[in-house]
Amino acid sequence: MDIKEIERKERDEMSLCQIVSGCEQIVVYSDGEIKTYEKGADQYNDMIASWTRMTDDALEMPAYGVSLDELTRREMTAGLWVEFEFKDRLARHNMPFEKLLVKVEEGYRGFNLIRYTAEAGYSGRCFYLQLNDDKTMSEFANTLKNI
Repeated sequence: MDIKEIERKERDEMSLCQIVSGCEQIVVYSDGEIKTYEKGADQYNDMIASWTRMTDDALEMPAYGVSLDELTRREMTAGLWVEFEFKDRLARHNMPFEKLLVKVEEGYRGFNLIRYTAEAGYSGRCFYLQLNDDKTMSEFANTLKNI
C-alpha cells in the first residue's frame, strides 16, 4: 500500500466533521461580503473550535437533495454561509470535493454540506449532518458573525 492509499484509508475512517476541521482556509459569506481566514489565524481557530463543539456526535446521513451550481451561487449572496477549502481534492463515500459549503441558520439542527469541484462547481449530491443533543447552529452562527 503506497502513502496515497494509506492517507485515503485514514480519511475514510475519519468523520466528515474531523475532515472539515482540517481544512486549509475558511471563507465566510455574509450578505454578499466575503472574508477569508487562513489556517492558524486566531479567527480560523475560533471557527474550528465552534464547529467542533457544534458537530460533536453529529450523525452523517444521506442528503435528500442535490445542489445546482447557478442556484447555489445566487443564494450565497444573501444570508450567512461558510465554506471550508481543502489543500487537495478529497472524497468521502466516493463523492469528491475541494470545498464544502454550508448555509448557516441559527435554529438549524441539521444541514447540507454542499460539495464543490472545479469541474462541476456546486452541482451534485451533498452530505448531510444531523446535530445531536438538542444542539443548533446558534453558537456557530454567533461565532461567524462576531469575527
